[in-house]
Amino acid sequence: MHSESETFYTSLPVFDDFLDITDPGRFSPVPDDWHVVVTDVQGSTAAIRSGKYKDVNLAGASSIISILNIDRTLSVPFIFGGDGATLCIPDSWVAPARARLLGTVRMTREALDLSLRAGVIPVSVVRSHGHDLRVARNRVSAGFVQAVFTGGGAQFAEEIIKQPAGAEYLLAPESGEPVYDFSGLECRWNDVPSIHGEIVCLIVLATGTDRETITRTYRSLILKLRSVCGEDHQSRPIHPSSLRMTFFGVNPRREEAIHGSGAGVLRRLAYAFSMRWGILSGKVLMRFKQPITETDWRSYKSTLAANTDFRKFSDIFRQVLSGTPGQREELAAYCEAEFNRGMLVYGMHASPTALLTCLIFSYSNSHMHLVDGGNGGYALAAAQFKERLKRIKSF
Repeated sequence: MHSESETFYTSLPVFDDFLDITDPGRFSPVPDDWHVVVTDVQGSTAAIRSGKYKDVNLAGASSIISILNIDRTLSVPFIFGGDGATLCIPDSWVAPARARLLGTVRMTREALDLSLRAGVIPVSVVRSHGHDLRVARNRVSAGFVQAVFTGGGAQFAEEIIKQPAGAEYLLAPESGEPVYDFSGLECRWNDVPSIHGEIVCLIVLATGTDRETITRTYRSLILKLRSVCGEDHQSRPIHPSSLRMTFFGVNPRREEAIHGSGAGVLRRLAYAFSMRWGILSGKVLMRFKQPITETDWRSYKSTLAANTDFRKFSDIFRQVLSGTPGQREELAAYCEAEFNRGMLVYGMHASPTALLTCLIFSYSNSHMHLVDGGNGGYALAAAQFKERLKRIKSF
């Protein structure tokens, strides 16, 4: 039986139109007795430029699934940032979350050769620094409801763990007994080519000085994206016809390494066999469009495409979309004009493919898919974003 505080997020109403992120009345304050979990790959930009962009993605995704596995009967809000993640959790989850974060930090170091920073910050501390943390639920598809954040608290938490002032909230790598639980994390698809030519990662921060101006900026941006790139079903980065599972590729080997962390040889071999049997049977079932008792494999690829986190909001707007070079140029011209007007800061990165990392609770419809641009999409867009942010702060 869950407490009222634990079910806070699942009890919130759901809105369908993403434009409603501009309505403050849609958001509710995260309880003071909750905590913010933040993970971040250190040196992610350099790692991505050296070719480790998929490893960076997997580190962030692993931290999400590890926390969600604490109790799959309870939903908590989270957002995937490409090179890390932010989650809000009830107080009862803090102890198991710390153990799982330790396991994720060690796995990231041993299996992916990356350094993952992880911190847990009380929501009350976020508010004591003058920031609020409010959350709402946006329906992405029939099977996927996504969290959106406002109030500045999520951004504050993400930044403070990178600063000396946030050292007390960081987990020391050797501070306890790690738990390795990445059940449901899968990495079995080839990089997904855009059906329109490009996959574009866009990051935008409205820089107005009042709520009305900021709201107007985000609303105008969303409407501009719809005007230039079409409705969601036209610009989603993943199209069913482009999905191809891989049997012997690098991605399954990464999945095998992640699930083998902290496990003995026999368990690693058992997972490797089970994973490849799953890939083989999935390819056959999807190829011949065979339904089984729990899953209709005839529509699995379409459901997967619909259940991607292609767009998100945590005071900063992020979207991965499929479009043409001409559409990207039109969007860039719009964003540059608004940047020069002092209305927003943006970063944009284009690549021919998207990356998928899958969080599977069941193959029927309880699965969500984290999407990023190929060659380091979000992280490289963020680097461009930070350069523009420096420019306006230097004025």
